Amino acid sequence: AVVTNDTKYEWDFGDGSIINTLHTPVHPYKQFDNAKDYTVSLTIKGPGGLVTVSQKITIPAKTKLQYLTGGTATAQKSRTWRINQKAAFLDVALADANLTSQIPSSYRIGGILASVGLANAYKDVFVFKSDGTMKMTSNGGGVLTSLAYCMGNSINPLSSYAELGLAYAPITPSTNATFTINEHKNYTLTTPVGNVTYTDVMTISFTNGGFLGLRDFTNECIVKNITDNSMDVVLFYAHPKYGTKPMLALVVTMEAIGTN
Repeated sequence: AVVTNDTKYEWDFGDGSIINTLHTPVHPYKQFDNAKDYTVSLTIKGPGGLVTVSQKITIPAKTKLQYLTGGTATAQKSRTWRINQKAAFLDVALADANLTSQIPSSYRIGGILASVGLANAYKDVFVFKSDGTMKMTSNGGGVLTSLAYCMGNSINPLSSYAELGLAYAPITPSTNATFTINEHKNYTLTTPVGNVTYTDVMTISFTNGGFLGLRDFTNECIVKNITDNSMDVVLFYAHPKYGTKPMLALVVTMEAIGTN
């Protein structure tokens, strides 16, 4: 049929949303971990009849930058993260291929740092911006770090837990830190007992004094999983008995607490 004096428009965007009857609507699609195809149909009606045209479109997968920052390079946003005290899991592991746990299973809970004098670690926040910059804010008078880092930089910690080599110390975060997301990386870590390679992992590498969760000599961490609300990370750190090379790993869940 040929439509003349068209009077009605019906847009079906193929994603289960209601039919849109505007002439030139703007329709947002939700992004997922994988790219997703939709068929968009437009039906135009008028006294002369109606006609329907359809076209397949592909919505790209959500990027790791979007998960981390809430934005893109062109639509810039920032997302704020902190260690999740209520998380179901936290571990201290060897920096080996299997991340072998070094603490009893009953201690592997998100709030355990508070039980060993390091509660202020949950107060500090880390803001990742989609332009590649970041800001770390200390809300407890310092940052979570390692005793090895304190010793190597002549810093007196505010509190510490010597058994695991962790401390909370008066370190002023950098104001011009930057980060880079690395996907599908074969990340090689040089430990006191040799090199360990983590195959096909996502990492975040930091420059200009940037860090996530724990300040130490190592400027890169592994991201095991990430969503808009949660991020499981492996934070490598040194132990005083073994110098400045990473010997242990703090495996924690970060929670997103805001997007701007």
